[in-house]
Amino acid sequence: MRYMFLKRYNPAYDFFLIQYFREGGIEFDENTTFDEADQRELFSIGLTSMTPHEKLFCSYVRSWRMHPEARPSYYELFDKAIGGSGSPDAKRLLRLESNKTQRNGKLVFSEREAAVSISEFYRKFLRNPLKMELERGGGGKDVTKFFSMEELRPLLEVRQIADEEEKEKLRNGIAKHLLEWFSSITPEKVESDIQRILREHEEVDDHMKLLPDDPTAKERSWSCRHASECVEIDFFQEFGSNSQSIFLKPSRGFRISDYVEEPGRNDIVFPWYLVVRTEWQAEGDIPRARKAQESVRYS
Repeated sequence: MRYMFLKRYNPAYDFFLIQYFREGGIEFDENTTFDEADQRELFSIGLTSMTPHEKLFCSYVRSWRMHPEARPSYYELFDKAIGGSGSPDAKRLLRLESNKTQRNGKLVFSEREAAVSISEFYRKFLRNPLKMELERGGGGKDVTKFFSMEELRPLLEVRQIADEEEKEKLRNGIAKHLLEWFSSITPEKVESDIQRILREHEEVDDHMKLLPDDPTAKERSWSCRHASECVEIDFFQEFGSNSQSIFLKPSRGFRISDYVEEPGRNDIVFPWYLVVRTEWQAEGDIPRARKAQESVRYS
């Protein structure tokens, strides 16, 4: 396997966060309620000196405050709890996952498992709600929350010349076509798209762009995006570095949970993955931005 996938939001991270907080003398476990944790964080306001454990605990509770019903099991908090550097270490994560005391879920996922999760997201948050909307005769403007700009464009083009009946007929026609497409999304299709996009990135030379264009900027990075109908993958690489940050996510639906569940839960339900290379070869596997990076000339 050349790639491993880590969820940005994963309840399994909480085991390690709890462990870290307790090591720092903070009374906290899986039964601690948000209200209890929130009161403790409020006592920290005004403190001029805190331990790393206390600082992370405060960050944890502030994130939790956004959604008290779901613990903030985010990768960026987990990474600090395990002493990470920000860049995932696949071997170390596999060792942590194999720890017999950690029985609360996986840390590292295969390409297939990521594809299943993304396919399920399309089914649960896009296909099923749109199908229910059409079956109950909702139609009209209610279905446009499932539309991307591509589906909205025909509606915008006729908004000044079509009457309401014509607009509704057009909206429902687009919605039915979209429902057919959502229904066609399977784990196999998503997995094939992921493989194709990663292969495309590896095989195309010198396609990453260095941003910002200003050569005097303090922080510059190489980036590119590869997308299919189902998924998109973003690649980032700091200027002067060989390590890449790679992110996989569905190509649409980031805010659909605002309508299907409640506003603001996108960080929890949207299947956003960090992608980790697991096999590095010597010269033949240097990231594709390397050659372009070496050819940059400052004016």
